[in-house]
Amino acid sequence: MPSTPDTTTFVVEMRNIVKAFPGVLALNSVNFQLRPGEVHVLLGENGAGKSTLIKVLSGAYKTDSGEILVDGQVVSISTPQDALDQGLRFIYQELSLAKNLDIARNMFLGMEPTRGGLVDEKTLYARATQYLKKFHIDLDPRETVSRLSVTEQKMVEIARALTTKAKVLVLDEPTDVLEDRSRKDLFAVIRQLKKEQGVAFVYISHRYAEVAEIGDRVTILRDGSNVGTYEIKDLAFDKMIELMIGGEVKKQYPDLRTPSDENALRVENICRGRVLDHVNLVIKRGEIVGVTGLMGAGKTELGRAIAGVDPFDSGEIYVHEKRIRPRSPQDGIRDGIAYLPEDRKSLGLIQDHTIRDNYAYPSLYRLSTLGIVNQSRLDKEVVGIMGRLSVKAPNGRTFAMQLSGGNQQKVVVAKWLGAECQVLIFDEPTRGIDINGKREIYGIMEELLERGVGILMLTSDYTEALEMSHRIIVMRRGAICREFARGEAAESDILREAIGEIPAMAQTEAPKAAAAVG
Repeated sequence: MPSTPDTTTFVVEMRNIVKAFPGVLALNSVNFQLRPGEVHVLLGENGAGKSTLIKVLSGAYKTDSGEILVDGQVVSISTPQDALDQGLRFIYQELSLAKNLDIARNMFLGMEPTRGGLVDEKTLYARATQYLKKFHIDLDPRETVSRLSVTEQKMVEIARALTTKAKVLVLDEPTDVLEDRSRKDLFAVIRQLKKEQGVAFVYISHRYAEVAEIGDRVTILRDGSNVGTYEIKDLAFDKMIELMIGGEVKKQYPDLRTPSDENALRVENICRGRVLDHVNLVIKRGEIVGVTGLMGAGKTELGRAIAGVDPFDSGEIYVHEKRIRPRSPQDGIRDGIAYLPEDRKSLGLIQDHTIRDNYAYPSLYRLSTLGIVNQSRLDKEVVGIMGRLSVKAPNGRTFAMQLSGGNQQKVVVAKWLGAECQVLIFDEPTRGIDINGKREIYGIMEELLERGVGILMLTSDYTEALEMSHRIIVMRRGAICREFARGEAAESDILREAIGEIPAMAQTEAPKAAAAVG
């Protein structure tokens, strides 16, 4: 197929799409056109309608009105199978793997190579290995998906989508958990498929620097309406953001105040198998300590161990200099530690419960008297926190599953704000959140610091680590390899430490820095 987009026929066209939910007009006569062989970026804030539009195209939602055309012909897409039959493939922001199966069987689910009526396992695992290598994914295709990190699962999903021939690939926040090398690998494959096969891409991302790097055109949604479609080369970054948020771009990061001299959290020599190796750190009251590193460095494992989610083999944890030994998340909450997980869908919220219920669960001890919940107080707090975090939902009785990814993240933050813990562990706090949502989360962090809360921020976003940390700790292979003071490092410095490319002088200094953390 030609590498130059055919401008006379759209591979996908969505005309006047309308979709409403109780109390919300999610899509208001939206038009969208996708050319063969282009990367069309879909931008908008959380709740703008991006995911709803894609779910209509995928057959997950039935449109209230409007029509969909594929290759110029009106088609009926009322089920996900209808979309697959039209050559449409989707990689969603939230994970959708069969976690009880291994990597290879997930990648070729329903398309397993057979011999004599049985699955040809030799060919299955050989093909899976081939695709994993293409993305430099160092994983055993026989590994069960439930044992993988969120980042590893996302990479498996991307590899799975590329195992089948498709005319359209829809990528919803595909790089939100990927390291720089994996992101570059993905972009290389996108360019290759465009050039050699004419595959068209719908690309949704909150990483706005990626728009110019990989996109050809951009359609901007705001409050369920199409603001406009532009050639990316003709649209300046600031103008793009203004169109998306409906106003001027505001300051993204707050000015961090000087923390207290008192310790909020002290961790000494935490060890856990091969994933945590004698980790020492201190967080002062009113301080954010950012922990970063490559996939598998131990960031999430550290946060889970401190919060009591996972057991650790040895070491000590102190909250306000009181020694604790959390053996469960409940213990962690009781001791004043809250953990906000990166996988908000599976671990952060109960999807078929309301915003109100999710907010209340960690705070029942505070909201109850003699075992009876003060309902009016709960309602007042939920209304207040939804307004404070700009949660886009009709009311607090909206189910978590009905929210966009960014609004789900805000509810996760809300429920732990309500629990009034003194140490908060944010694991990828702004992953998949739009520019305004990030500013709101950062503003809440700033408020927490003013209350004397200590924050451990686990992030793979080096810019976020640099801008939102009083100190930055870099982990590698389960151990702390370097600590940077605020303003001391650049992204390149963090990356060198994370991958182990350390100049000779720094190699002699790194152990001292790691020891000094405790």
